[in-house]
Amino acid sequence: MSNTVAIVTGGLIDANESSLTALLKKQVKQIRHAKNHWLETKIKVVSAESLLKSQFARKSPKVTSYLQAQDGEDHPPNLTEIVLAHELDKCGVPFELLTFNDLFLNEKEAEHKLSRAKMIFVSSTLLHDLSELMPLIEKISNGTSKVVLGGALTGSLYKKWGGDPMIDVMAIGYGEFLVQPLVDWMRGGFKTIEAPQYGRIVQKDHTTFLFSGVPQSKNLDFIDRPDWKVSADYRKTNYQNIPYESVRGCPYRCSFCNYPFLFDDKVFRYKSADKIFEDWKTYAAEGVKHITCLDSLFTIPKKRLVRLCELIKQHKLKITWSCYARADDLKDEVLVKMMVDAGASHVQIGIESGSDEILANMNKRCTVVDNIEAIRICKKYGLTTLVSLIVGYPGETKETIAQTLDFVRKSQPDFYFIATFSTRIEEVPMFDPSQTIETGLETMENKYSFAPYWRHNTYDCTQVGNDVRLLNQTIMSERLSLDGAMFYAAVNRYLPADRPVLLDYQYKLLHRKPIMTKLFDRLNSWVDKRLQEDFQLWIQR
Repeated sequence: MSNTVAIVTGGLIDANESSLTALLKKQVKQIRHAKNHWLETKIKVVSAESLLKSQFARKSPKVTSYLQAQDGEDHPPNLTEIVLAHELDKCGVPFELLTFNDLFLNEKEAEHKLSRAKMIFVSSTLLHDLSELMPLIEKISNGTSKVVLGGALTGSLYKKWGGDPMIDVMAIGYGEFLVQPLVDWMRGGFKTIEAPQYGRIVQKDHTTFLFSGVPQSKNLDFIDRPDWKVSADYRKTNYQNIPYESVRGCPYRCSFCNYPFLFDDKVFRYKSADKIFEDWKTYAAEGVKHITCLDSLFTIPKKRLVRLCELIKQHKLKITWSCYARADDLKDEVLVKMMVDAGASHVQIGIESGSDEILANMNKRCTVVDNIEAIRICKKYGLTTLVSLIVGYPGETKETIAQTLDFVRKSQPDFYFIATFSTRIEEVPMFDPSQTIETGLETMENKYSFAPYWRHNTYDCTQVGNDVRLLNQTIMSERLSLDGAMFYAAVNRYLPADRPVLLDYQYKLLHRKPIMTKLFDRLNSWVDKRLQEDFQLWIQR
């Protein structure tokens, strides 16, 4: 066995899912590990309805063309995979690349690759809880290779979880700081592991917890541009759409969000506009056409965004890009026009609610009027909008949900996503005792489901699934906005002229599949009953 490292990334459901058998295998294993999972099951059933109906629906040529992948619309690997591969390459360490899907779809090949590795890097970035993680760890663990678990999920696990005998190291924080110490540990025969310069080590019951520490500056220009050509597999693939990251953390403190606390860090850090431009210029020269910015916020600081747009226009860089943004930043017409002129194609906006009361509870520091105005300005300049909505947050009632629907009616964003309020991540402001006392928020401590049970003074989780389903059906029935889960994959090809045809297709899905709707009605009722029973047992604990 050589000093080879296997990198395993991806999620329980892969973006390129091609095998129903592999998908079912993963779901069965996940359910076997799950505990008190009926809210999770409800969310999955509600989410699956439109997608499943679409699989069996007749489509016009226009809709078919939109939904089918076109030449050049590749699905690039997870950014974490490229970053880890890049860092290992700098250390002179050979590596194997795998996805969680490979473990179930190409089992023999995956086992062969894992058997050749002395160390296995496992990314939890696209995993939600231990019920998703542990079946995959079981597939990976071979008794000879050291297993290192990193990624976003580790940041929400380390304070209240002692690890597992199958996981040798939990790597928490900046991957750029952690790879070299782990390589040194491997080269030293796994005898002693040393923390990075500003990091630390905590030994728990089963696992060593290795913390990276944080940079000494807010400037992230020292982080290398991830090289998409670092692997032989990728050198022969000219990816035209790649993800990119330029910030860590977030300057805002929305009560439900853990972005400001990721990487064991509470400081908002970012790359300069000049660094971003140089990275993008190199990617464009390699054939990249579109960059998806994964940052929690790309529009902050404003001076950085303005400088980047100026550089792109000045040098006539031929590339398009998309990002996450706050609505109050997008109320600036000059800025939005500048973004569009510099290649911005679409923005994802965390709207969350159409109720000012709920927005205040969330500490969003933004109003419904701000949100409506931002979408209006984006439409004016041709910047496609994707909005996220949350149903169930403390203070939610039937009236506030109706206000959210009213917001969608008034603003009519291009695309929408509806999320169910989640209490999975514990280290967020809404769990501060001062807030839970005021809202009455109670939540089940459950690391084996992405949807632990919850209730608060005005609402509880037994209602939320049906309210999400009804809100989704109403938006579709009134032709207000496009379901992001169904249409997002082709968002880079979306044109406003496509909107009427796609909205009509959505409407017909809702009204022309009565048999499937009845089947989902019955399935929802069956799940509701089990959720209610399990919820009552938790309440009576």
